[in-house]
Amino acid sequence: MTAKEYLNRVRKQNYVVRQAEKELTMVKSDILSLKAASLSEKVSGTKESDLADKYVKLEKYFDKVIAEWDTLIDMRIEAKAMIAMIPDETQQAVLYARYINCTEWEQVAADMHYSWKGIFKLHGRALQSFERVHGSTLAKCV
Repeated sequence: MTAKEYLNRVRKQNYVVRQAEKELTMVKSDILSLKAASLSEKVSGTKESDLADKYVKLEKYFDKVIAEWDTLIDMRIEAKAMIAMIPDETQQAVLYARYINCTEWEQVAADMHYSWKGIFKLHGRALQSFERVHGSTLAKCV
């Protein structure tokens, strides 16, 4: 596995978490809409049990989001420790901004006062440094 592939796993996990959170919000909104509709109608007890079932399913969505967050946090801790081992602090900063904070390239360049081309050169050097420092670890990753 290359340094870029390894670090992109953290970035991708961040998107997985965001999508799981969006899905949870949508399901929660749908359930609340059902609850509002059921409260406005006078219906037999079966609607309440249906609503209770929906809340149980909502809990499962919530558990999934928590699990994805746990995965992301563990990945970030590991990646941050590995990035911190790179001797050049500027290289650390570009990797941290891009892969830990998931910052877009335009913003990374602006924040670090680099041109578009300059930030990509720095990023390339940072990835090479990461691979030099962690080559044996990356070789074990699948």
